[in-house]
Amino acid sequence: MSEQRRRTLLIGAIIGACVGLVAAWVVTDARREEQHLLAQGVPASIQPNARDWVKLGVAAVALLRQLADILSPHKR
Repeated sequence: MSEQRRRTLLIGAIIGACVGLVAAWVVTDARREEQHLLAQGVPASIQPNARDWVKLGVAAVALLRQLADILSPHKR
């Protein structure tokens, strides 16, 4: 494996770990807020449905397509 490929994979792994950490932070904050509201007697629940998961998947694919487009070689 070339040095550049290894470095690119390492950077990608670090970026992926950071994105995962931010996602986990968002989820835990939402759960904390849900528990806070429930403790106050306010009915609250986090229940994503299938449509929400599909929208998230489409957004992830769109992001990857944009990244691929940015990094693809273009003629000048």
